[in-house]
Amino acid sequence: MTELADDKETAERARAAASLLLEAGDRLVASHLSLPVENYKVVLGVYSWWRLVNRTSAAVLLLVDNGYTAPEVAPLMRNIFNHAYAINWLVDNGEAAVDALASVGADEREKLQGWLDRTGWPIAAQYRAEIDAYTAANPEPVRDAAAEALHKRLKDELGNVATMLKRYGSADVYPVYKHLSGMSHTSVQTASAYLAQDASSGDVQVRSAAVDLGYVYVIQLTIALLQAAHVFSPLLDGDPLRPAVDQAIADLGLEGLQVVPTRTP
Repeated sequence: MTELADDKETAERARAAASLLLEAGDRLVASHLSLPVENYKVVLGVYSWWRLVNRTSAAVLLLVDNGYTAPEVAPLMRNIFNHAYAINWLVDNGEAAVDALASVGADEREKLQGWLDRTGWPIAAQYRAEIDAYTAANPEPVRDAAAEALHKRLKDELGNVATMLKRYGSADVYPVYKHLSGMSHTSVQTASAYLAQDASSGDVQVRSAAVDLGYVYVIQLTIALLQAAHVFSPLLDGDPLRPAVDQAIADLGLEGLQVVPTRTP
């Protein structure tokens, strides 16, 4: 995909396209959306991630409209960015991706169990029983060597954003994710977000709010919305989001360009 200009005019077009995609998504859900039976597990996960991208994007726009800036918005943008790529990953890899997602979830539950045990939480025994009951009802599938290798690779991609982006030939956008991560954790970026240094005196002054976001956040958000809708809509009968997707592509001047990256072997 070509780079969009980081300027006011592009940001205004992106904001309008974002509103178009959000409104189309809300109308779709309000129409008593019926999910297809084919690839049902995949579609369920894609729907949930698409809805997360949409609602989180709406939350970001609400925050920006009310004067909030990078430190408050970055954690949400990071989640949007990650899930917009993961949606494509889930569709591309189908049931194997669902299997990997479930396996990562099981690993995380075991890690939490370990912390409950080590720190003496009174619910540790109850949580252990719930894990055991779930595992008994949902046993790991038997995999041959090839399936096991794929399973391991997909788990690694799911747990490592850089690896997933490389798989989609998009390693060049990983610095965006790293920047958002730096603004989402305890870091030098957040420790200095509400400070400003006078250029002439060198004195440090406090700020009531961090610096303005500029235009890039709304542009990135809109691209994520566009990618998520572009992947989700064809899974539904009639490709219902296609008119909004095509209009957003036209409004952003992206006709004829690849909106969603292709997975490499």
